[in-house]
Amino acid sequence: MRDERTEKFEHILKNKFHLDAFREGQEDIIKSVIQQNDTLVFMPTGWWKSLTYQFPGVILPGLVVIISPLISLMKDQVDKLNALGMRAEVINSTISNFERQMLLDEISLDNPDIVGNIKFLYIAPERLNDEYFLSIIKNIKISLIAIDEAHCISQWGHDFRPSYLKIKWFIQNLRKEKLFPIVALTATATKKVRADIVERLWLKEYKIFTKGFDRKNLAFIVREISKEQEKLEKVLEVIKKTPPFWIVYCSSVKAVSKVYQYLLQNAVRVWIYTWEMSWDLRGKEQNNFMDWTYDVIVATNAFGMWIDKKDIRYVIHYNLPWSIENYYQEVGRAGRDGKNSYWVIIASYQDTIIQEFFIENTYPPKEDILKLYHYLYKNFKDWEWEWVQILKTYNSIAIESDLKSDMKVGSIIKIFEKYGVVKRWFDPKEWESDFRGKWITLILPKMLVENLPILWGHQELLKQESYFKLEQVKKLLFRPWCRKRFILEYFGDEEDLKNMSENCGVCDYCIEKKKYEWQEQKEIIPQTVFLLVLEFIKRFQEKFWAQILAWILVGSNDTKIRDWNLSEDKDYNILWVYEKDFVVAIFDVLLEYWFLYKTQGQYPKIWISSVWIQAIYDNTILYSEEKLLQSSLYFKTKTLWKSSKIWEGKTKIQKIKVEKIDTYTQTLKLLEEKLSLEEIAINRDMTLQTIQDHIVKLYNFNKLTLSEILKYSSLEKLKMIRELVKKENFHVEWLKSIKEMLSGDISYFDIKISLAMIEKWDL
Repeated sequence: MRDERTEKFEHILKNKFHLDAFREGQEDIIKSVIQQNDTLVFMPTGWWKSLTYQFPGVILPGLVVIISPLISLMKDQVDKLNALGMRAEVINSTISNFERQMLLDEISLDNPDIVGNIKFLYIAPERLNDEYFLSIIKNIKISLIAIDEAHCISQWGHDFRPSYLKIKWFIQNLRKEKLFPIVALTATATKKVRADIVERLWLKEYKIFTKGFDRKNLAFIVREISKEQEKLEKVLEVIKKTPPFWIVYCSSVKAVSKVYQYLLQNAVRVWIYTWEMSWDLRGKEQNNFMDWTYDVIVATNAFGMWIDKKDIRYVIHYNLPWSIENYYQEVGRAGRDGKNSYWVIIASYQDTIIQEFFIENTYPPKEDILKLYHYLYKNFKDWEWEWVQILKTYNSIAIESDLKSDMKVGSIIKIFEKYGVVKRWFDPKEWESDFRGKWITLILPKMLVENLPILWGHQELLKQESYFKLEQVKKLLFRPWCRKRFILEYFGDEEDLKNMSENCGVCDYCIEKKKYEWQEQKEIIPQTVFLLVLEFIKRFQEKFWAQILAWILVGSNDTKIRDWNLSEDKDYNILWVYEKDFVVAIFDVLLEYWFLYKTQGQYPKIWISSVWIQAIYDNTILYSEEKLLQSSLYFKTKTLWKSSKIWEGKTKIQKIKVEKIDTYTQTLKLLEEKLSLEEIAINRDMTLQTIQDHIVKLYNFNKLTLSEILKYSSLEKLKMIRELVKKENFHVEWLKSIKEMLSGDISYFDIKISLAMIEKWDL
């Protein structure tokens, strides 16, 4: 039997919002808000989160205040509500002082529950700095306060806004005399960000709703392509073979231009949308896309925040975004009509290097920040202060300050603005553009570095968080597992996870899973190549980044390899049968399964992890992970298998297996038969030095005990070598230098034994 409230809800939904039914989960959220519960709503783009506060706003008496960071998004919501006959207004930097005063006067005098009066008020978070506005709002009955894009309140959110920190004080002051619920909404909050939102809003009791991240009509397809021409061809192939409409997202204006020109040359109805375009032109091109003038829009992330084109079939990512949150927000523009739609990602693992470059320039080191500070304030003495405007482009500032990068200058200016050191003045119409010059105004006096109001530790934490998010993107795209399951776990959508089958059937991994089954992946590389690579990296102790190490192994003639004498390394050219990208993929696989770790930065250095240290003492650890290692390597390098060199390597690398790894076992067997090293060398037709190297390796692998290795040298010699290494801080590879500084009766064999014992803490 239908109750009165159900009938009332249906009446409002149909007559006020012109909708026939709620989407899954919406009604439960609305009931929570109406019951005066503080409510957190985590739902993806396209799920009409706005209804979950607009609907209760119609029922609850008083003014609905919505805090939103995006002017375009506010305008879109205001236009829609007014079109539905519900009065909505906006107060932000796009209206004049006169218009703002008129609206505030109207709000202070009117009853928002009377038809025709203002019921919904959208404001930017910066409005909370206006004391006059606050004095007006204090005297008005509040229905609820909604905080849109609530991830901006979190220090970990991808679009942190300092003005959002005022919200908790705003709410606390209003709640001294009023009772109303808080609704915080976002499409892109991880568990970490959600906890931060709760803490920063000072919420004590609240309800959380996480729903809709399982986009059942959306398929996820990853195609790992590194070459530019092949990427362009893949975009064209998708467009030619599928029905419109498409959005192609690129990470830069340069990439947008390249894709646009290529599609245009191939007779595609295409246009572009970037932050460089004027506000009016952006609006015009958006309308053309909405009206089917174009089939494809190629854009930076400036496009799409407020569009509601329901028949977009494909969202193609030509480059990697910063984070999974960005990915999912942008892909949420596809399939809003419920019909099957697709998310296609065209990327390669090498693209992550570009993202690391962006991170390094977005969070510059302290010395670069101070360099720009001293440049901006160079004409002032300590504690002098004027509202000086610096009318220069970022490029000019970059050259004059010796920072050399206008991107880095822009990032530092944003940091200064965040902490109230400078202010960027601009035309309100350009609010959403990436402003790149003019009107930098100094608003603090020159001060000693230690007095600058910059939280240096926090800046470093944000940098680490960016690297963490990039690692999650890598896991989503380049590991052999279900894409959908990873996304649901990332966003904490527990309910949808419970209802999900083992094979989602809509991501490329699950669709093509049979290709990756173990019986088709045996011996992608000989198992012992993993061991060879680990032993090789172990010798360099965080000295080089992956590309340099790969160049050594494949025998590159790169200038750095020659200049640093790395071609003299004993493992130089040992993996000559493989391409450099394939060897880097081996590193990546070992990183994924924690046999290696890497430092942060644009050129992260890699070394062995504690897992590998354990594996040295227990060689079954590496072998037990072989299936995962081989599977992941196949998945990561499947596009490289077109190369005849890779197939050739599958057979030729067997030689490495015999000569470099399994050969130690043969030497050990002869040792167990009580043969001397000289006899083993003759028996195996090898040099004595090679057999001595085998002895050291067997000790490293725990196949020889400490007492057994000491048979081949004296403790006195070994300690002498240890003291020299410690005193001179020698690298373990500098055998010749060590030998030259020791007496003639100490051999290279003695030195290698000593270094091996030092590494194992046996000496």
